[in-house]
Amino acid sequence: MLLDVIPTYTRISVNHISSCTVIIVDVLRSSSCIITAIANGANSVIPASDPGAAASLALRLGMKECILAGERDALKLPDFKLGNSPAEYSRENVKDNTIIMSTTNGTPAIGSANNARRVLIGGMINRSAVAKKALEFEDDVLIVCAGTQGRISADDICAAGAIAEAMYEHSKAPLKTTDITQICRLVYLDWKAGRADLSVTEHYSRLSSLGFDEDLKYCFSEDITTVVPVCEGGVIK
Repeated sequence: MLLDVIPTYTRISVNHISSCTVIIVDVLRSSSCIITAIANGANSVIPASDPGAAASLALRLGMKECILAGERDALKLPDFKLGNSPAEYSRENVKDNTIIMSTTNGTPAIGSANNARRVLIGGMINRSAVAKKALEFEDDVLIVCAGTQGRISADDICAAGAIAEAMYEHSKAPLKTTDITQICRLVYLDWKAGRADLSVTEHYSRLSSLGFDEDLKYCFSEDITTVVPVCEGGVIK
């Protein structure tokens, strides 16, 4: 089994993913929101390419049965009920609802993996659970980082490393890895040991400057849920 990491989804090759189990990571904050929504009883999350597509889909499905959620440049979209803070995806807000989500980086990353054999949603909050789930299928595994507007984002690299480390911990057979996978593991292990400070990195520091420190704390809390959302046919359940 080969374990590889794509540092930003814009570098995905269709041929690269067709036989893989793909784990999408947008730790700050889309994948963390999706995991939280499913854990809190949402029927499904449907990623949309842009806000207009999200609104059109909600009208087709019936607005009373759907919740519009998403952000641009980290801020909640006008007229959308939910933004991109995991705290908004409480059981009270999402239980038994379909969430239509459009975000700057996370939902395009999910869409980029349409040709994968299977797509899982991963983050720090479910790192061990998503690692175990990926290992069950015995396929090559590709961790795809959302990045930030086409650029590599240190927070996603760290989260990818956390999942890779969990796969090492739980795999019953040796894993083949690429150099980028090992780099991600080293970033994670340094962060875990207090030797890497994500607060100086671009995306993390911007969210902090906007007042999202509680989101940052939550999104980097390890293994607080065993829920692993799966995307099939453009719908996450």
